[in-house]
Amino acid sequence: MKVFVRAAIAAGLLLCALQAWAVSGTYVLDGGSYSITVEQEGGNLVVVEPNKRSVYTPAGDGSYRFHNDVTGSDFYLRVLDDDTLEAGRVPQSGSPSILRRLDVAGAMAALETNDALSELAQSYAERAQSDPANAQAYSFCAAVAFKRAMGEGDDAAQFARQTAEVLRSILVGTQNPCPDAILPQYW
Repeated sequence: MKVFVRAAIAAGLLLCALQAWAVSGTYVLDGGSYSITVEQEGGNLVVVEPNKRSVYTPAGDGSYRFHNDVTGSDFYLRVLDDDTLEAGRVPQSGSPSILRRLDVAGAMAALETNDALSELAQSYAERAQSDPANAQAYSFCAAVAFKRAMGEGDDAAQFARQTAEVLRSILVGTQNPCPDAILPQYW
């Protein structure tokens, strides 16, 4: 019986260690506005942010907890799957935050897209300076391209639709002045 209990305890500890190891990586808050790196350290999860390292310890309910001595606040992380973490305050206040593991290949592609959109935005900003008659339209085009460069999510789509609506109301014609910035589905 002792051998069985030891084996069960060892298996449980190994499972906990593997679960923590499986989630090591960089995670981005849904919406892409904030990222953290999660590392495994013993049976704990360590959240590495630009200005600090926070050690989250197992809480016994499947979550990991951290107490911030500076603010007096308690926080939790819960592993939803190998690529998704839930984060929030203890006690729960509002909706928890969802963080998703960053896909390195996808991130590299996003950086290339970001660079291309940033260059596009810059070109429209320069056109706005050099073509005063169309400065307002080109400024709107630059703004949409900059917003898209920050992320192609719902916020960027909504901004593009709103900008298109404003542009249509002030343009003499109905033609999109920048279909490469304000995509046809938003015009």
